[in-house]
Amino acid sequence: MNQKPVISYFYPVLIISILASIAVYIYKGLIGVYQANILSVLELSLSFDNAVVNAIILANMAVFWRNAFITWGMIVAVFGMRLLFPVLIVVFTTDMGFVDAINLSLNEPTKYEAVIQASHHVLMSFGGTFLLMVFLTFLFDKNKETHWIKFIEHSAVRLANLGEIKIVAIMLLMTGIGYYAPNEVMSGAELIKDAKSEIILGMVYGVTLFVVIELIKNALEDDGDDSHGELDKIGNKAKAIQGGIASFIYLELIDASFSFDGVLGAFAITQNIIIMAIGLGVGAFAVRSLTLLLVDRNTISEYRYLEHGAMWSIGLLALSMIVQIFYHLPEGIVTTIAIAPITIAFLQSVHLNKKKARRSHD
Repeated sequence: MNQKPVISYFYPVLIISILASIAVYIYKGLIGVYQANILSVLELSLSFDNAVVNAIILANMAVFWRNAFITWGMIVAVFGMRLLFPVLIVVFTTDMGFVDAINLSLNEPTKYEAVIQASHHVLMSFGGTFLLMVFLTFLFDKNKETHWIKFIEHSAVRLANLGEIKIVAIMLLMTGIGYYAPNEVMSGAELIKDAKSEIILGMVYGVTLFVVIELIKNALEDDGDDSHGELDKIGNKAKAIQGGIASFIYLELIDASFSFDGVLGAFAITQNIIIMAIGLGVGAFAVRSLTLLLVDRNTISEYRYLEHGAMWSIGLLALSMIVQIFYHLPEGIVTTIAIAPITIAFLQSVHLNKKKARRSHD
């Protein structure tokens, strides 16, 4: 079967980008179009590792759920994370109601940005811990047979046989922050007092959400046992659908955690929530198109270490988010941290494939 041309995966993105630019031009003129397109590029550059991670998860999901990730998932990505999520931050961190928070975002963008940035330490602790749990689950997987950074991954697998090492690692991290972290942090331009308890609580929420999602996934997982005839086949199909829902939710949560940096960084480009949602939304759609390309081309299985690179990217990104609770890291450094492991893993996989090809010819 002929493969679709690579460019065809991005035709919908191009059409949506043009329509979005026309809408933004009517709304805010050329400067708005410029800001929206800058945000789209920012989102794509920050989210290449996200596309690879999404592809790893989607590769094991049914076609229906892959399509849902592009359609329903885009509603969550654009209206949920890029539009609704910042407004909800204002609602939960102030005494404002939902309507007042929307009015603030539209009519007092500077004050709106200040409220969002004041929650930076909580968002970083929550998102960083959730992503760190994803990485530690990969690292301490005792059933993992392929190792990339062997001296670390071999030792991690041996430790995994002792028990839930990832929980121990997270508890040690939280204990270290509890003992040694300053009690005051700069969140945006605001000095947050008694921030340590909020940071620890954010980390607890991150761990709890990850564990709950894992429990749901395991409970709904299809065991593939069809030894009891048609009734079991129907039951297994129902379980597969339920498992697909759980995996879809898990995928959306990982995608949301990746987007924290983009949402917060967008304020450096514009304080207009509409332009922000449109620009980041187009970028998010481009990331999803790249994800489908990786899945359809079977890229993850073709390049042996690509999954490992993506997971190490998650681990480093998670640590960078936790560091950013206390210290500002430039976007360029964060982007490099995210892309470097994937790039190195890809190049090593290409080298390995070439070696195998030469051996097969000899």
